Amino acid sequence: MQKNTFKPVLVPTVYSARVVLWSIVLVALFGALLGGYYAYDALVQSRMKLGEPVQKVVHMPLFSVRLPLGWEAYSEEGHALAVFRRRGAEIPIIYILAEQDPGFPYHALDVNPVIVYHQVEEDILAERLDGLPTELPMNVIGTELLTVRPGVAAVRMLFDIARHDGEAMVFYAGDVRYVLWALWGDEDVQAASDIHQFFHQMFENFDIPEMRESIDRPIVNSGKFTADMNAATHLQVGRELALWRLFSARAETEPEAALLPALKHYREALRLLSSIRQERIALSSEDFKQYQHLLEKRRKDVDEWFVVLDKAVAMGDWDRARKQVKWIMSHATLTGERADVRRAADILATKITAENGGDANKKK
Repeated sequence: MQKNTFKPVLVPTVYSARVVLWSIVLVALFGALLGGYYAYDALVQSRMKLGEPVQKVVHMPLFSVRLPLGWEAYSEEGHALAVFRRRGAEIPIIYILAEQDPGFPYHALDVNPVIVYHQVEEDILAERLDGLPTELPMNVIGTELLTVRPGVAAVRMLFDIARHDGEAMVFYAGDVRYVLWALWGDEDVQAASDIHQFFHQMFENFDIPEMRESIDRPIVNSGKFTADMNAATHLQVGRELALWRLFSARAETEPEAALLPALKHYREALRLLSSIRQERIALSSEDFKQYQHLLEKRRKDVDEWFVVLDKAVAMGDWDRARKQVKWIMSHATLTGERADVRRAADILATKITAENGGDANKKK
């Protein structure tokens, strides 16, 4: 029996063609609506992002600072930065001043409210802000000690002046003194919140270059100095200066034995004088000139340590390089030379990582 292979041919009717056509139109319309929705949503999101306040970072020669969100304007002059919450309005204001002085490496951080008051008052008067009297009836509310970053302490002060509240901070790093202060109307809640957050998060908001310290900077309150403290300190200073002169006389001919002790004894004398705020006298002496001469010799010695390290690294002699790094670590004992220890370790780690194709854990 022969199989019937005939296939019926469906002739499209007007009705079926209309259904197909409308289906295509509806699908296209749905796609257009969906695309329009996504485009509109993207536009709204981008407008929202454009309207969001941006946290600006201002880079100055001696510091970088992240401005509070929404603060609109700032001005720079030398090493000073003034930040304003609103364009054309001088208050609220955050003011940052960095001052360099060759004596600052030997200067104590004084938490005496009177001292902090005068440092801040001088800057505020110099700015001549609208709405403030020419003579400032400043009222100091209190001071506290806090840490700006590891190894750097600061004194913070709260004050008020002519229906304005204020906050200030003073600290030292190497030969730089940083003075920060802020003023806002005593009823300006938003500005108060912004400024308090800025000062309380100094470690995140304020970056300063790494600077070598010369002494372990004392933290003192000059308002509590007594004659007995002064006499006892000068007695210790006399002992340190006697040892300094003994070793400094030998440092030229016996540098390996006498140079480091001489520097350490003189720095201790400076630290003691700084603890009673009398280091300025020593900084203009002949002993200080000799100290600077010996300090330069010490720096040349340290440079030679790194010449040896660089040669070992260049030759790929990793055993010798590691020994030199250990030698630097054990001999860089002068205050401020911790930076040299980190530098030596970084040089070795970077070179070994590069030699090992990015893997610092491979053994040479």
